[in-house]
Amino acid sequence: LGHPSCLQFTANMIISVRKYRWQCIECKCCSICGTSDNDDQLLFCDDCDRGYHMYCLSPPLPTPPEGSWSCRLCLVEFHSK
Repeated sequence: LGHPSCLQFTANMIISVRKYRWQCIECKCCSICGTSDNDDQLLFCDDCDRGYHMYCLSPPLPTPPEGSWSCRLCLVEFHSK
């Protein structure tokens, strides 16, 4: 793994990576389909660092969003209060 502080994780990332099996950028795959195919289509959640293919999301995203992006899990956990 690595030290969250050495990896420059945000506070939300530190909370999140303790709840799932975190993967480094070289090993990261889509949290929905489980593959690392089309890595140019992978988005990374700014809160938990999970990867998602833009076409696996519901609804799919045609292009990467501008600015920060949070997955549905993190929208519920960190942004719904």
